[in-house]
Amino acid sequence: MARAPMGKTLGFAMLVAVCGGCATTGTPAGPAVGPQSSWEEIRGTPDLMLNSPMIRFGTRAVSVMDVCRSGDQLRATTGDGTALETPAAGHGSTYTIQVGRIVGDAEASKFRALFVKSFEVPPCK
Repeated sequence: MARAPMGKTLGFAMLVAVCGGCATTGTPAGPAVGPQSSWEEIRGTPDLMLNSPMIRFGTRAVSVMDVCRSGDQLRATTGDGTALETPAAGHGSTYTIQVGRIVGDAEASKFRALFVKSFEVPPCK
């Protein structure tokens, strides 16, 4: 039985070792999260952005992701600790949120949606 020359065998082994098997996959790995993931997993994934609606609290606006419902009121707390409150009337209890990435360069970047996920405004604790 003929054996492969040592150089060819070693070259293939080096390619697999350096590339980690990419020679056989051919496609980069996609995001580890998707619509089935929890919001904690999604928000904890680097480079993912949420395109969520904003809820107005007078002169301020807060992402619906940072709002809670208390009876007939929506509440939020700003980064400086200011408590905000607005009537819940006219606001939905469930929103569709786009999850994606910013693609492009500094001169021409845009949001690219990867998937959408339903978000329900939680009760305040």
